[in-house]
Amino acid sequence: MTTLWQDLPRPIFTLAPMEDVTDTVFRRLVRSWAHRWGAPGPSVLFTEFTRIDSAIRSTPEKPDGRLRSTPEEAPLVVQVWGTNPAEFEEGAAALEAMGFAGIDINMGCPAWKVRKSGACSALIGTPSLAAELIAACRRGTSLPISVKTRTGITIAETDRWCRFLLDQGIDALVLHGRVADEMYDGWADWREIRRTVEIRDSLGSRAAVIGNGDVCSLDHALRLTEQTGVDGVMIGRGIFFDPLLFARNSPTPPPPWEDLPLQERVGYLVEHIQAYQQEWQGKRSFEVLKKFFRNYFLPHSPRETALLRRLYTLGSPAAVTELLEEACQAEPQDQSVPARKASISSQA
Repeated sequence: MTTLWQDLPRPIFTLAPMEDVTDTVFRRLVRSWAHRWGAPGPSVLFTEFTRIDSAIRSTPEKPDGRLRSTPEEAPLVVQVWGTNPAEFEEGAAALEAMGFAGIDINMGCPAWKVRKSGACSALIGTPSLAAELIAACRRGTSLPISVKTRTGITIAETDRWCRFLLDQGIDALVLHGRVADEMYDGWADWREIRRTVEIRDSLGSRAAVIGNGDVCSLDHALRLTEQTGVDGVMIGRGIFFDPLLFARNSPTPPPPWEDLPLQERVGYLVEHIQAYQQEWQGKRSFEVLKKFFRNYFLPHSPRETALLRRLYTLGSPAAVTELLEEACQAEPQDQSVPARKASISSQA
């Protein structure tokens, strides 16, 4: 039987699930911006980090906020976490009914607040429970099951841990090349990810191996697939430095992000603000949206840095949009950018 992970064209490029970042709004924007420039966009998308009991309480008609989605996001994999096998079985059935394309179990989040409950990266130290959670998902759903994890807790245990996970018959393994105790310090070790590909091949497993960690562009991702043999690459923080990252493999890609004039970059921000307002209608804090503001400005520009500081002091989307309009009116117009740009005037 084929699965999502077997069917996706190689290399697989995907946007990482990130708390308070990859909501339904941002997922749609990343994909639509890629399409606007003639690029396919992410091969598959992931929801935010979601507690498994939220799935049990949700229905297709009334999903938990992290589980909200639209058909434009398909194929969409839901990422869940927890420690109760019974909840995973019941939750998996609920998630299949909600129309997700797959279920990803988070066994890699390094945050102490979740590790101390025995969840996420703590499961690296309790493989029997990890196996129970995977088996429980299998009982609850026919959807493909993937696991996102790290190479170890304190030291890399790639051979033991990744071999164990692959032996559970998972459909995909997403590996971040750090141990949990490193959090996001230093550099991800892609040698461990390459080793996981070798382990997968030695086992004769059909699981897709997706590498993750410190990927800054699609060109970088493509080089890593060639160097390590992974089926694909998951990109997280790289999207913060280039919101058009997934448009870069278009036959006619956009100019480099830092070369776009302020008015165009602000146009993408205004589009983001308006989509966020329309989707959430005040049910998500405006302060969460502010986390994105810095993505749209150049850190080496004193003028833009000063504008960003002012934006952080404002308390409403209307006030932010008004200030952005004023800033763009004072900026010299640059007509050299192709017509597919998002200008603030077209979004207001």
